Amino acid sequence: MKTMVILLILASVSGVISQTDMACKAFIFAKNYSLPAQLMYDGDGPNFTFTVCLRACANLTESVMFSLISGLLYDHLFLILGSGPDSNTGLIWVEGQRVDVNFPAQNRRPWRSICLSWDSLNGEMALWVNGKICEQRAYPIRGMYYQTPTIYLGPGQIFLGGKPKLEVGQVTDVHVWDKVLTSKEITDFQKRRGTAGNVVNWRALHYKRSDGDFTVGNFKCKA
Repeated sequence: MKTMVILLILASVSGVISQTDMACKAFIFAKNYSLPAQLMYDGDGPNFTFTVCLRACANLTESVMFSLISGLLYDHLFLILGSGPDSNTGLIWVEGQRVDVNFPAQNRRPWRSICLSWDSLNGEMALWVNGKICEQRAYPIRGMYYQTPTIYLGPGQIFLGGKPKLEVGQVTDVHVWDKVLTSKEITDFQKRRGTAGNVVNWRALHYKRSDGDFTVGNFKCKA
């Protein structure tokens, strides 16, 4: 845990900020690419609640992590997308508590639509996969306030102390809202007709990167 936080801090120290319409594009993480992208936003960001939605290849060979960190405390949440032989498994940390999840194995799409919501005021977490609830948990209500959190997207193996895989993992259509989306809004995202995130918008993305940390290319998932 501490090593992961230190790496994220190092990733935020240097780098250049880019802005682009990322429609049909993806962040591609491969061997020797170690640092994540820092997703930038205006304002205070999600203070009590948020939803993140993204699409990723179902047969990833490199896991991908989304993380939200407030200060240097362990009050962060992140989602590890399964990779290789473990492509149907995932891992979420909710304010220091681990949740293991299983993605639907019957899905035959080469990609997955994934949404994760967290409501700190009500202590509710929900994971949606391809428009359907995959995991739902209730936690003691703490009303945790996130003070201008930092948002990262990067290769998961690096932060778990492992080595990057030989091949690549891809993620696209990353959006973040400062609210919990309704079931209809989740379905709309899954069907590519939803509204863009008001915190992070993939179609007008601001992000910080270091040289050589990942590449940007067309989103292509192998069936």
